[in-house]
Amino acid sequence: MLKKIRAYSVHLFTAAGAVLAFWSLILIARGDLQSSLFVIAVAVAIDSLDGTLARAADVQTYSPNIDGGQMDNIADYLNWVFIPVFWAYQFLDLPFWAGSLVLLASLFGFSHKQAKTEDHFFRGFPSYWNVVILYLYILDAGAVVSSAVVLILAVLVLLPVKFIYPSRTPRWKKATIILSVPYAIMIFVMLVYLRETPLWLILISFYYPVYYVVASVYQSKNN
Repeated sequence: MLKKIRAYSVHLFTAAGAVLAFWSLILIARGDLQSSLFVIAVAVAIDSLDGTLARAADVQTYSPNIDGGQMDNIADYLNWVFIPVFWAYQFLDLPFWAGSLVLLASLFGFSHKQAKTEDHFFRGFPSYWNVVILYLYILDAGAVVSSAVVLILAVLVLLPVKFIYPSRTPRWKKATIILSVPYAIMIFVMLVYLRETPLWLILISFYYPVYYVVASVYQSKNN
């Protein structure tokens, strides 16, 4: 019984992402730009932990009637795609058509049978739209540049290229996780200061996206 309770508790933890998406949507509608980003950040933190917790709790065995993977995908689509796109529409003046293309591309990306490959990579750009819109806002990119960036990445969502799944891609896994810790701290600081973030901090923070892309390309070719 205890193991079943633990398994369902993990599912509830994952499902909390949908509640956070709803909360963030309310904050965006109220014009609370910064608080909505912090709520999205909490949802991202949940997403970074729930998979590991699910495997530790063996949810497939002790809660076989609940598809944790599907639940995770729903919460992820809300917090990594839908809410960030709506946020960009409100605060970055991202055109409706550009946001719509992002939503469609990511929906096809999430729905692909090999969205998460058998060797534990993401297929295509893994819809890190919340991170993308944060950088675009902090750098005051404007509607035109923002549209161009999201459209390029939307195309990458659909391409059969591999990107590291940080918590599951076995090669360099420890390095990927270790490097993500200071990056997470930098993102938190950027959330606090937004457009008042020092340029040097923004530039330094790019170490992780650069590492992520380079490592993904290298590993996909040498896997």
